[in-house]
Amino acid sequence: MRLFLLLLLASPLRAEEAPLASPAPLLACLAATGGGACVGTMAGGCEAEAGPGSEGLCRGAETAFWQARAEAALSLLRDGEGQVQFHARRLGWPEPVPTLDALSQGFEAYRRAACDWRAAAWDGIHAGYEQQDCLMRLTAGHALLLEGMLDD
Repeated sequence: MRLFLLLLLASPLRAEEAPLASPAPLLACLAATGGGACVGTMAGGCEAEAGPGSEGLCRGAETAFWQARAEAALSLLRDGEGQVQFHARRLGWPEPVPTLDALSQGFEAYRRAACDWRAAAWDGIHAGYEQQDCLMRLTAGHALLLEGMLDD
C-alpha cells in the first residue's frame, strides 16, 4: 500500500518540461528490482531519445522524480516521528533527539556541498553535467533510504 501511495505522490515533471523523460522504464525497473540499480534509467531513456546535449535536462527530470518520491516518503514518515522521538528519549538518546527536519536539512546541505564540489572539478559544459548527475544519484539514494525506513 505504501509503495502505491509513493507512486501516486511521486509524479514526474509535467510533459512540457521534459517531454522525453518518461518514468515508465524506471518504474518497471523498480518494480522488478526495487533498488539503486535503477538510478539513471529514466535519464538514460530520455537521453537516447533526445540525443546529444540533453543530459542536463534528462538528469534534471529524473532528479525531480526522485525528489518527489523522497518528499512523499517523508510525508508518510512524519506520521510516526513522535513515536521515534519517544523511543529515542526512552533509550536515553542525547539531546537533540533525531527529527525528520534535521534529516532533511542535513541531506540538503550534504547534497549541495557534494555536487558543487563535483561540478567544480570539471571545466565547461561538463561541470553542469557532472553536477546534474550528482544531484540525481544522491537524491535517488536519499529517496530509496527514506522508502526503506517506511518498512521499519
